[in-house]
Amino acid sequence: MRQDRTMLASEQFIKDVLGEEYVQPVTDLIADIYEETTPHKPVLYLLSAGADPTGSIDEYAKKHKQFPTGKVSMGEAQEGPAKALMDQAHVAGKWVILNNCHLSIEMMSEMEDLLNPKEKVVHENFRIFITCLPTNEFPLSLLQMAIKVTTEPPKGLKAGLSRTFNTLVNQDFLEKVEPPEKWRSMVFSVCFMHSVVQERRKFGPLGFCIAYEFNNEDLVASLLYIDRHLNMCQQMNIPLSWKAIRYMVTEV
Repeated sequence: MRQDRTMLASEQFIKDVLGEEYVQPVTDLIADIYEETTPHKPVLYLLSAGADPTGSIDEYAKKHKQFPTGKVSMGEAQEGPAKALMDQAHVAGKWVILNNCHLSIEMMSEMEDLLNPKEKVVHENFRIFITCLPTNEFPLSLLQMAIKVTTEPPKGLKAGLSRTFNTLVNQDFLEKVEPPEKWRSMVFSVCFMHSVVQERRKFGPLGFCIAYEFNNEDLVASLLYIDRHLNMCQQMNIPLSWKAIRYMVTEV
């Protein structure tokens, strides 16, 4: 048996017998997940290295006029601010994102009561999104009541580009910067590079000497820099600095 070929052969077999759609990458769109949510049913993101759903949630929140979302990065002494934020959001009907909740297991055990407070009406627009790394200590009651979403980095260049253009990049995004032809080319180039880098992480020390996540925030920061650089050059009527763009995106 060629172990290095087993996965490839299995994918080919599934494709031939069941069809192409069974081997295509699946992207859970925030819009589809939101349809299943209620004020009392949280969305629980089980994270893996290189995946961060915060940007996608914020982007979707803008469409629902819920931006900025309330965010707390959980950890020592953060339970108080998180509960206060939830209390405010209950009344105002805002969205709350609690990050790194594996660091506050005690509060997660109370989450069922926090989402169903007695003698208090929760606004119908209230939503809560929880992100955490997988841990055996996570309370079962919260797992059962939540909508569970796993966020694994896509496998393969095609899957990586497909996810980026389905979640981060849309028609409005491609048309928001002048001149559009340069902006579109650079968006594709940076997204392509991001997918390549995410694939290279599999090789461990062979790919990069220092382990680093290279998650969606790196991609967003790179595109934001190019966006501002292009707009500044347009306003001041000066040529683009390719040296600056290359340095900021590829080296920094």
